[in-house]
Amino acid sequence: MKHERYIINDEEIALLNQYDGIENPQNGPCRYDNFDKDSLAMFCRMKDRSNDLFIKRYQAAREVIDLIAKTVGINPADTSFWLYAPDIDGSSPIVGIIEEWVSRSGEKAQLKRKVKELEQENSVLRSLIQK
Repeated sequence: MKHERYIINDEEIALLNQYDGIENPQNGPCRYDNFDKDSLAMFCRMKDRSNDLFIKRYQAAREVIDLIAKTVGINPADTSFWLYAPDIDGSSPIVGIIEEWVSRSGEKAQLKRKVKELEQENSVLRSLIQK
């Protein structure tokens, strides 16, 4: 994002002076009108950089959520699911599907162990029958 140079003139400061702060007293040390124009311009540049960083992080997080959604079978472009925030009850469709996968994979692992045990027992019984 391109950062334009901020120029704060006297009219702008006069306009801002019309809006008194609710939390800060009239002559509080943190009021914007206690800073010079260069400091105010620097604050605006810092705000823009912070906003740019936030937007980049938001977009990256959204891309990751879209990848996860596609992996679990949810099309993020054409869905009625709200993917980027939890529901009122704190649940999420993506998390629900992932939890279902994990529980099924745990069941599959147990079934595989049981099948392996049965195969071993079967081989032992076959060897006993042959003797």
